[in-house]
Amino acid sequence: MSTWIRAFGVSLSPTTFAEIEADPSLMHAVADGVAHNFDGTVPPFPERAQWFLVHERGEVVGCAGVQREHPRPGEATLLTVAIAPERRGRAAGTKALLAAERKLLRDGASRMLTRVSRTNGHGLYFMLRCGYVPVPVEERPCDEPGWEDTTWFARVPPAVLR
Repeated sequence: MSTWIRAFGVSLSPTTFAEIEADPSLMHAVADGVAHNFDGTVPPFPERAQWFLVHERGEVVGCAGVQREHPRPGEATLLTVAIAPERRGRAAGTKALLAAERKLLRDGASRMLTRVSRTNGHGLYFMLRCGYVPVPVEERPCDEPGWEDTTWFARVPPAVLR
């Protein structure tokens, strides 16, 4: 297993969305990113997304998706960080978000943004707890089809993440 980043007690290793789709627990976690216990069709992710399995203590606990050069050149977007329901409660999602941010900033991104569906109260609160704030309306990126009803978040990362 190759590792994309190891930090904060988690590691992220490259995978494919097909591998994530094959795991019902991970897909349940991805669907929870739309709304808690969402049972509809998950909106499509960009074709250029990079996918990662989140490992904690050597076990797969979730997944994450990122897109570089999005929404604008030099920026990166965390498309999802999803922890399997049976693996929640140990801050793996927070650790994975911070690890992805660290890696993207080290690789040259000027900042990492993320978006959360407005129907996902847990996700909105999660981003605030992680130090992210809503992007002002005048800076808000345009959303792709299926993601129009989202709140974009960003933060100025502390120097320790660089």
